[in-house]
Amino acid sequence: MIQAYLFDFHQTLIQSPAWIALEIRTLPRAAFSLMARNRIIPILDGPQLARAEDAFRASRHAAETTGRETSHVEDLTAMVAALELQRLVSPKAIEETIATLHRRCVETATMIEGATQALQDLRESSYRLGIISNAAYSPFLTWTLDHFKLLQFFELIVVSADVETRKPWPQIFHIALERMELLPSQVAYVGDDYHKDVVASKRVGMRAIWFQPDGNPAPSNQEESPDASVTSLDQIPTQAERWREMEAGVGA
Repeated sequence: MIQAYLFDFHQTLIQSPAWIALEIRTLPRAAFSLMARNRIIPILDGPQLARAEDAFRASRHAAETTGRETSHVEDLTAMVAALELQRLVSPKAIEETIATLHRRCVETATMIEGATQALQDLRESSYRLGIISNAAYSPFLTWTLDHFKLLQFFELIVVSADVETRKPWPQIFHIALERMELLPSQVAYVGDDYHKDVVASKRVGMRAIWFQPDGNPAPSNQEESPDASVTSLDQIPTQAERWREMEAGVGA
């Protein structure tokens, strides 16, 4: 019987184009520009920025291909080392720079319509709630969820940067299950990414709900299919009740 619903974060509960850009592309220029404005380092020239961006791309590519996640603090530390700026940039300055850049993203984030009501309905139906997310800096999730008054709903938040593994690798799902002391068959996972959310959670043994606001059909070339598809978050409590009735044998 399903006891818990775990959610993806970005594009499932929260939208933040600025944050996702920082995650995968804009961190080098944003970080070194901020440090130059704060007079920690001189303004970098084009070749220096190019070296920093190469180091960042290599880090992100390694995470995507190996499943071994690094944090933005680690990424910026590696970029500072690649530019031989360790004498000027302290670990504290790196931490503060990363925090400042992510704090700014909270201000422009938006909540997916229906998130509050869906989570409230699930909690009122006695389901446990959690999050499993790929993210290179976990405080952004807690800050953003708190900003939208969603943090209160979740007993568990597993972030790839904290556990050093990421979706679609199964380890991150198993970490969440172990911490909640649940079996895969007792959990449904909700996410918008077909490969990283639907296929990955199904292969672990969870039920998968594909959140697809555009109503697109599932890819025909996938081995795994979602157990349910929803176009809005407010459909999830209804689906949960349907499964609960089926498991209880109601209407059999």
